[in-house]
Amino acid sequence: EIVEETRSEIDHLESILTSLDTAQNEADIAQIRKEMTDSSYIRARADKKNPKKAKTPASAPLHFVSSDGFDIYVGKNNYQNEEVTFKIASGGDWWFHTKTIPGSHVIVKSKGEPELPDHIYEIAASLAAYYSTGRDTEKVEIDYVQRKELRKVAGAAPGYVIYHTNYSMVAKPEISEGLSAVQ
Repeated sequence: EIVEETRSEIDHLESILTSLDTAQNEADIAQIRKEMTDSSYIRARADKKNPKKAKTPASAPLHFVSSDGFDIYVGKNNYQNEEVTFKIASGGDWWFHTKTIPGSHVIVKSKGEPELPDHIYEIAASLAAYYSTGRDTEKVEIDYVQRKELRKVAGAAPGYVIYHTNYSMVAKPEISEGLSAVQ
């Protein structure tokens, strides 16, 4: 059991390191700092001017829209992974994540359709590969499944999920053409 706990801690720290690579601004870093404080890896910094004001700046997941109108969300850290997976996504939406390596959760809103167009699976898988530790490799294996197949593990680190049925594909880590970033 100690070996399993140690492996879980290492996995969590590796995911935090990946989040630091993905961070784009001070708000993203502040959210990662909050996770590290909440997980007892670091102590909270006291705000000398206003000790009651220890609010983390707002940091939002990335949001892209495909040329054919599919909304795609990418978590930049574990808290955002949890947000896109369990707050933004509905049961029929599609979830993408790298197989066996730390990375972002990518959600494609299905617009009520049971399947996505093939190119949307490819775009989402490429985003999952790009926002992972596999970013600098030629190809990355990606698991994908409908959101309703995911389960949160009680007491696990933020963003940690399990699933038993999934599909897999190999993707090139890139941000595909035809995607528009939404602010």
